[in-house]
Amino acid sequence: MKKQALSLVGVLSLLLAAGSAWAQAGSIRADVPFNFTINGTSMAAGTYTVSKTDAYGNGLVLQSENGGTVKFFTPHRVEKMQLADRTKLVFHCYSGRDHCFLYQLWVQGRNVGQELPKSSLEKEILAADRRAQDVSIIASGR
Repeated sequence: MKKQALSLVGVLSLLLAAGSAWAQAGSIRADVPFNFTINGTSMAAGTYTVSKTDAYGNGLVLQSENGGTVKFFTPHRVEKMQLADRTKLVFHCYSGRDHCFLYQLWVQGRNVGQELPKSSLEKEILAADRRAQDVSIIASGR
């Protein structure tokens, strides 16, 4: 009986630790110094938090620091060979920074990130201006 109780306490401790680690990596915060578009919605320059809507990260929510702007989106998983050196948001920008689109999200120390498909507006701009530039904004995990 005592052995079972200790096993239960051990399992619960592991679950709590795993939940805590997940929560720490569950959102990222970034100061975006330019206007950008996500899934057809224009967002003003400012501080944003990206959080998971479920335990698997299938859905994400982008929220402005003042809580006034909220955007739900569903990215797809993307992998690279090396681990991300920093937590960051990556934008595709065209014509300098006149038209920027949120493209990828990476968490430091992971080789799996999130990627948004190109919207019809981005495809249209890409067809007219093939000089896309990737702009990375360093973010912090929360």
